[in-house]
Amino acid sequence: MFARMLLVWLLVMNLGVLAWWGLHRPAAAESGAVLDPAIPRLELLEESGPLPQSAPVQEAQMPQDLPLPEIPTPLPEVAEAASATQGKRVCASFGPFSEAPDSAAASLRAAGATVKLRQESGGSRGYNVQLPPLASAEEANAMAARLRAAGFGDLIVIKQGEQQNGIALGRFGSEENARRHQAALRAKGFQAQILQSVGSGRFWLDVEAPAGFDRAAQRRAIKAPRVQNMRC
Repeated sequence: MFARMLLVWLLVMNLGVLAWWGLHRPAAAESGAVLDPAIPRLELLEESGPLPQSAPVQEAQMPQDLPLPEIPTPLPEVAEAASATQGKRVCASFGPFSEAPDSAAASLRAAGATVKLRQESGGSRGYNVQLPPLASAEEANAMAARLRAAGFGDLIVIKQGEQQNGIALGRFGSEENARRHQAALRAKGFQAQILQSVGSGRFWLDVEAPAGFDRAAQRRAIKAPRVQNMRC
């Protein structure tokens, strides 16, 4: 009995609360809130009317035939510089040799090079008395016969090298003795000359050759200890 009364009382209370809430809920229009006309009002998407249609996207048109890029023509100065580089001459020095490398010089000349014999300083200085090279070996031998007949038997006919077909008439350690011997030869009608030299020095072959000259191959061919670059 008591439980039924409690249930009825709870039901009555709930109904009373619902009735009070329904009667006393503030209406939106009676809330007293004042809206500022400067504040933009939110507008639903449906209220704004139909959306503007975007312009159709046009496909990008690519040119059918693109012009080929032009290859610049080399300037005349550049072409001339390249031509000069290709035709640049080769200059080098082969050596050192302990003796005058006459056969090596001949081999380099046969390869088209201009060769000069150079002797390093540092040895004992000397003076060679000799006759300058003659036109042929026959003339050199004939001159040697004339010198022997005149009493100058200490001589050598030079067979090769820059002084080929010349006649060596003695080497002297002092310039005074060399000039004395030269004077004796000239007194007999022989136009001897004095060449200063340095003994026990090392020899080098200075070479100037046309473009394409293979320095490494020529060094092996003449059996030179090494090859050095030189300025032409």
